[in-house]
Amino acid sequence: MKTLLTIREHSYAWVTSALQGLAPLLLPICNKPFVEFLIDFAVLAGSRDIRLLSDGSLQEVEQYCENGSRWGVQMSYAHIKESDDLQTIFEKNRRFCNDSKVMVIDGFVFVGYDKKNDYSDLFNSMPDGTVVSCAAGSIRLSTVSESNTVNNDEAPVSLTPIDSVESYYDLSMHILRHESSRYVLPGYGSESDSYIGRNVTIGKSAEIIKPVSIGNNVQILAGSVIGPDAVIGSNVIIDRKSRITESIVLDNTYIGEELDVECKIAIRNTLISPPGAVSIAMEDPHLLTGIKNTARGIGNLLRTIVHDLTAIVLILLLFVPFILITPILAIQGKWRSSRKTCYDHTCKATVSLPNVSIERSGPLSALAFALSLDRFSTLFRVISGKLSLIGNAPMAVEEKNSSDPAVTPGYRPAVFSYAEAENWPVGGNDAAIVERFYAIHSNPLQDIGLTMKSLINRFHDNTTA
Repeated sequence: MKTLLTIREHSYAWVTSALQGLAPLLLPICNKPFVEFLIDFAVLAGSRDIRLLSDGSLQEVEQYCENGSRWGVQMSYAHIKESDDLQTIFEKNRRFCNDSKVMVIDGFVFVGYDKKNDYSDLFNSMPDGTVVSCAAGSIRLSTVSESNTVNNDEAPVSLTPIDSVESYYDLSMHILRHESSRYVLPGYGSESDSYIGRNVTIGKSAEIIKPVSIGNNVQILAGSVIGPDAVIGSNVIIDRKSRITESIVLDNTYIGEELDVECKIAIRNTLISPPGAVSIAMEDPHLLTGIKNTARGIGNLLRTIVHDLTAIVLILLLFVPFILITPILAIQGKWRSSRKTCYDHTCKATVSLPNVSIERSGPLSALAFALSLDRFSTLFRVISGKLSLIGNAPMAVEEKNSSDPAVTPGYRPAVFSYAEAENWPVGGNDAAIVERFYAIHSNPLQDIGLTMKSLINRFHDNTTA
C-alpha cells in the first residue's frame, strides 16, 4: 500500500487569511500538526511510502517531515496544478503508483480513526473506489486507474472538513473533550485527558483543569487557571491570574496578566472568535502579543556583544567622575555601600553585587546620582558575564516570594532595569509586567535605547527630587 496526500491551496486559504504566519499543512490540532495525523493514519492503513502533493508551497512541511524516517516511512513531495483531476495525478505519478494499491486522501480534511486499530488488512482487501467522502474531500483506493468506483456503505473511518476557523476550533475541542484516546497526541502525563510537553513550568498557585493539551517550553505563572478544554501551544507564556477556558492559544503567544480568554483562538496579538472568524487585534502588547525567541544562538550572542560594548563605553565615560566624586561623598557619609546576594540568570546560582545608596542632599551627591555612579561597579559584572546591561532588577535571595525568578519568564538580572527605562517604580507588580514583557520582546539594539532612557530618567528624577 502506498498513499498519495493531495491538498490544494484553495482548500486551506482560510488558514493563510485568518491565522497568518502558520503553515497550513502544519496547522496544530491539539498541538499536533495536521499532516502528522494523515501520516499516522496512512501508517495504520499499511502504507510505508507516502507522497504529498499540492499546488501550493511545500517548503515548510518538507522541512518538518523531511524523509519521513521518524514515522518509519519514505516521504516524497511533488507539485500539481489546481486543475489536475485524480486521473491526471496518477499519470504524473505513475512510477510512484505502479505495482501497488494506492490510497488517495484528497482534500484538507481530518481523518477520524483509532490508533488502536490496524487498518492494513482491511484496506488491502477492500475493492477499488471511494472509501469515504465528505463535501471537502475523500479517501479512495485505486490501482493506477479509477475505473472501479465501488462505494463502501460502512466506512471504517470518517472525514471532517477543515474549511474554516470555526470547523478548526470545533474539531480541536471535540478531540480534546471526547476522542483524545483515539490519537497519538504529543505530551506526557500520568492522567488521562492531560497532555503536557517538555520544559513546562507551572506556578504553585496555578490550576490545571482537565482536559488540557500543553505544548513545549510553556510558562504558566501564579494564580492562572488553564482549562477545562484548553489547548496551549509551544513557546507560550500565561502571565499571572489569567484564565484560559475552551480556547486555543497558538505557538509563540504571550497572554498578559489577568486576561480572561474564553471560547477564543489566541495567536500573537489577536483574539479570534470562531463563529464568523471575528478577530480583535489587541493594541496593548502587555495583554496579548507574539513572542520572539532570541534567548539562544545568534540573537543571544549579539545581545552579549552589544551589552559588553555599551558597558565599556559607560565605564570609560564614568571612570573620572567616579574617581573624583565618590571619595568625597564617602567622607561626607553620603555614599553608603554594602553587598547583597542575588540570583543569577540561571536562577540556580547566586552572584554577590555591590549595593550603593546615595544621600541626595547636595549638588555633588545629586550629580553622582544623575551620572549613575552608584551603578559604576556593577558595569564590570556585565563584561564578566554576571549581569546584563539592562534587564530585570536583580532579585536578592532573601526577597524570594511570588516573584521568584525561577517562575519569571526570561529573568535576566542587570545593571539597569526595564522598569527604570519605562519609569515604573522598581519592585511593584506593574514593574514586573514591564520587565517580563521586555525580557521576552526586546532586541539588542532596542536595549541600547532603553539603557539611555534609564540614564535620562535618573537625570529627570534627580531634578524633580
